[in-house]
Amino acid sequence: MLKEVWSGEGLEQVRRLYEASFPEAEKKPFSFMLEKRQEGFFDILAIEDEEGGFCGLAIMLLSGDIALVDYLAIATECQGSGLGGRALEELRQRYGAERIVVEIERTTGAAGELAHNRQDRLRRKAFYLRNGMTSAELLVELMGVEMEVLTFGRKLTFQEYYDMYDRVIPGSIDRMVRPVE
Repeated sequence: MLKEVWSGEGLEQVRRLYEASFPEAEKKPFSFMLEKRQEGFFDILAIEDEEGGFCGLAIMLLSGDIALVDYLAIATECQGSGLGGRALEELRQRYGAERIVVEIERTTGAAGELAHNRQDRLRRKAFYLRNGMTSAELLVELMGVEMEVLTFGRKLTFQEYYDMYDRVIPGSIDRMVRPVE
């Protein structure tokens, strides 16, 4: 179901879904991820259904002993089929559950409770919790967006989180990430 894509129509499908699925404030330039993939920092995966049809994407940021589910999206026509949960399970098998980390827009505090997309945030968090993830008890501001960090039980310090990004974007991360109290 997960298939690494490097070029052609598969990569174009991933790019189109990526561009359509995430808020501008949370997107990295696709060209940046392609460039950093050559250095071993990203895996770009298509999620396929049983017939091999394109249904979604998983973009993983790989840094040290952390595998961040940077972006996970299921195409609208494939939603509700269980593909998201199965993809998350495949990611656990591929990278090891103890390595996997995900960031979601904050659901608590003023940033979460007053958000225009509060229901989407709560639905997203429920998906990850239903699939075995738990809070890492870490709140961060990433590119101006307050995020909660979830894992499959791994405790993660802010320093580990910071170092993950600093390896990928050395020297630039100070402007992009900070802890939220």
